[in-house]
This record gives sequence, structure tokens and C-alpha cells, in this order.
Amino acid sequence: MNEIRQGVDVAKVLGIVSKRWKTVLAITILAGMAAYGYVTFMAKEVFESTALVSYQAPDKSANPTGGALPSSGITREDVQTLVAIADNQAVVEAAAKELGIEPGDLRRSVKVQAHGEASIVAFVARSGKADDASARANAWANAFVVERVVVANGSLDVAVKNATKALTEARKLQRQQNPEDPDPTLVNAAIQELNAAKSQKSLWNGAIKVSNEAQTPDAAIWPKKVPTMFAAILIGLGIGSGVALLTARVDNRLRGDDFDALPAPVIARVPLSPRAPKATPLGPAMAEPIVADAFAALGSRVMLDRFGDGAHVILVTSARSGEGKSSVAANLASALALGGRRVVLVDADMRRPTQDVVFPMLQNRPGLSQVLTRGAELEGALTLVAPNLAAIASGPRHSNASVLLASVAFRQMLDRLAQISEVIVIDAPPVLAVKDALAVAPAANQVLLVARVNSSDIAEISEAHSYIASAAQTPQAMVLMGTERPEGYGYDHELRAAPRMGMPSTAPQAVQQHAPTPAQQPGVAAPQPAGPPPTSPGSPQAGSSITPVPIPGLPMPPRADGGHGEGAVA
Repeated sequence: MNEIRQGVDVAKVLGIVSKRWKTVLAITILAGMAAYGYVTFMAKEVFESTALVSYQAPDKSANPTGGALPSSGITREDVQTLVAIADNQAVVEAAAKELGIEPGDLRRSVKVQAHGEASIVAFVARSGKADDASARANAWANAFVVERVVVANGSLDVAVKNATKALTEARKLQRQQNPEDPDPTLVNAAIQELNAAKSQKSLWNGAIKVSNEAQTPDAAIWPKKVPTMFAAILIGLGIGSGVALLTARVDNRLRGDDFDALPAPVIARVPLSPRAPKATPLGPAMAEPIVADAFAALGSRVMLDRFGDGAHVILVTSARSGEGKSSVAANLASALALGGRRVVLVDADMRRPTQDVVFPMLQNRPGLSQVLTRGAELEGALTLVAPNLAAIASGPRHSNASVLLASVAFRQMLDRLAQISEVIVIDAPPVLAVKDALAVAPAANQVLLVARVNSSDIAEISEAHSYIASAAQTPQAMVLMGTERPEGYGYDHELRAAPRMGMPSTAPQAVQQHAPTPAQQPGVAAPQPAGPPPTSPGSPQAGSSITPVPIPGLPMPPRADGGHGEGAVA
């Protein structure tokens, strides 16, 4: 179980990083540019040169340096002892004096260390100049050799002096014993001893020497452009991935396809549309085929949730403004109307109305606020904007909109609209901005909560869902705007410039062909249908004072005798 959980976590991390690849790439590029600028313009060149001092002890049994020079069977400890001797203050001062610099400066620029396992000491010098690096290494190495030779000669000179004195004594004794026929034995022995001492001195003086002088380097060891750039890229990738994970933890916006945190099921995903206007809703006339298909699927899905025979009232809202609720309301109503449903679209946003922008024929028409305040008749406010689709504008802005939407007059209006339609789509204001949508929720059969990918805040979506749930037991579902566009199967070759068929941007021809009826004129009562009002399940009972509203071009429900009400289109 732990392995599976770890695998899921790794996959989630990789998914977060891949979704924020732009952030990772930007930080990686910045790191690479910073590294390139450093190694090209800021970094100072460093040159390195090494001098080697080696030892070849001529005699295993004697060591005139008092143990400082090792025998041929040198150990690691002996080399470290010699390294410590090379770092002696007297040696450093002698080398610094030759170079004309301070001893501290020489110590900082030269490192003395054992070279491998042999009896070799390395003097590794670094400097900003190639010739200075080699000069510093050679000066310290030569000073060390001179110091060791002086120490060795101090012991070997005593041996030569003693051998010379012994030879003088032997010759004097020889002359005293027999001047006529001297015995050469003592003299010869003294001569051999003196020659051995001189030979030993010569051998030991040559045992310690600079075996490899430091050479002037051809190229700097720093900066190393290729390794530095590679390291910078790796560091940039690491920092970028960390920033991506950190922002994912802090950023609570709705991302990609990770919809597990949403409070309601997602029933539609509307792809991102390049045609969508920046500051106004996306109207049906501008919806490209891929978007129209998404709204058609949404229309089919919401009708599956319909119960009973009355009109299905759908409330469309969002947590905040700018998330696409008005686009969803307009296109959903249009899609249902294209499918043969009798639909009424109500712009219930009396603070920032937008449906009159989607459907220009709603402009200068009586609106919802006037109907609810008895300033206009419902018949005069209804406008046919497309075949099977009538709409009501919001009307003049009203400061007490939530009270109007919670009023009995609003419920009675919905009941009257239910007589002539199968679906009523209500475009309500955002839940967290004002409480108007909460006043409408009890009257709705279904609430569509709209959210926009990469923009909506998940916490705010959950808060809006909770507010609606506390106001009414109405089922809620999510509609996501701006999701990734599917590719293939014709979507990548569709003609984006072609408008949708059957959704004209101006008033339908069917309306233009007929002279306005009293039902279309503000303040004029609609003609009453002949006979008793039609009844249907979910509508007011027979004998009710609520009268169906006939709209030219919008089919009326059939009467019980099989005929059509006035204003119906056969």
C-alpha cells in the first residue's frame, strides 16, 4: 500500500510540474542566463600549476637529516611529516621573499600536499595569471629543497670534517713511527673514510630535488563554461520544480482535469474558445462547432435530470463574476431551443445585465425589474430572439433586486412562463457578490454552478455551493468553462470563422414577417385564448387566474382537445 501511495504521489508531483512547465522553463532559462553572464563577464580566470619535489634516499641505514628524509621504504606518515616541514614558516618566508610578496599571500595561493603514495610532495599554486601560478609553485618548492639540503649538509659536513681530522692524525702518527719506511695502513683507512663521507654528502645532496618544475599553464581551470552551464540548468530545473510545487500548494485556482476537490459533479466541460470576447459573454452566433457541441451535450444532460411534466427551471450562477455564467445561460437556452424545446431565457441579473448584449433585440425592451414592480406586463417583456426561444431582459437596474427575486410576483411569473415553455433558464448574479441567486434557488429544479479553469478559486466554489445548499435543497451540478480543447476527429480542421446555423445574430425572420401584436407591445394586455386555459402536470390547477402568454413564433402547449392556443405556430 505504501508503494502504491508513493507512486501516486510521484505521479501527482510530476503532473503539477508538467502543468506549470512554463514556470519551470522560465526559471531554468534565468538560471542558465545568470550562469552564462557570470562565466563570461564576471568570473575571474584562475590558473593552476604544480611543482613536484621527490626523494631518493641513497642509504637505508643512515639519515643525516635526523629522520626528516625518509628511507626507500617510505610510509604515508613520513610523507605527511615532510609536508608539515615544507609548510614551515622559514621555508614560506624564504619563498615569499624571492617572489616579493607577503608570506600570507603565498600560503593562500599555494597548497602543499602528498602526491600519491610515493615519496613526493606537490606544491599546487593557483593565481589569476598563468606565469604567476608557476612562479609561486617553483619558488616554494625550491625553498623547501634548499632548506632540506642545508639541514642535510649540517650533519654531513661534520662527518667530512671528522674524516679529514682523522686523516691528518693518521699521517702525523705515520711520520712519528717510522719516517724512513712509513706504514700506509692507517693513512689509507683514513683516506677511505674521508672519501666515503664526501661521497655520502654528494649523494644526499642529490637525493632531495625538484623533479618536476611547474610549467606555465595554457588554459585556466576556472571558469568552466560547459560544466557550469550544465549545473545551472540542473539547479534551475530543481528550483523551478520547487516553485511550481509551492505555487500549486498556495494557488487554489481550478487547474487542468483535477476536479476531485469540486463540491458538485461536473456535467459539462466547455473548451476554450479563441472567439470568446474579452469583456462580454460568448453568444450562440459566435460559438464555434466544438463549443456548440459542448452546450448541446449540456442541454441533453440537464434534461435527463428533469422530473415531472412541468417546465424545468434551471438556475445558472457562479461564485464570482467573469466565470462565464451568462455565456452558459445563453448557449444552453439556444441549444435546447435548437433541439425543439420551448425555452424562455430570463436575465435575472438586475445589477450587471448581459443578455441584451448577447441578444441585441432585447435592448430598449421592458425587462424583469419592470414586470416584478408592475411597471410592465409580462407579455410586453417577452421577446422572441430565435425559433423556440423567448427571452426577458433584466430591465432597469434595481437596488433591491434580491427582494424582487424572492417575491411572490417572481414565483407567479415563473408559473405563467411554465404555461408556454418546457424549460426556463435563469441567468442569476454571482453567489458571493450578492445574494440574488439564493433568492431564486428555491424556485429552481436544478442549479448549474459555473466555474472557469485556471481562474476560479476552489474554496470560493465550495463556499458558493454551501450557500446555495443552505438556501434550498435544489440539486447542483458544475459546468466548467475554458477546459482543454480536444484534438482530432474534425475539431482540428473545423472552420472557426463560420457562424452557427440557425442562430442568427439579429431578430428571427419569423418575427420580422409579422406585425407586432398587442402581446409584444409594452403595457398592452395579451389576448385571452378561447376556451378554458390549458392545464398540464406541474402547472397551476384548472380555474387558476394564471393565463398562458402567447408569443408569436413560440409554440403553445396543445389544448386538451388537440388544438393550439392563440399565438401558436402550427
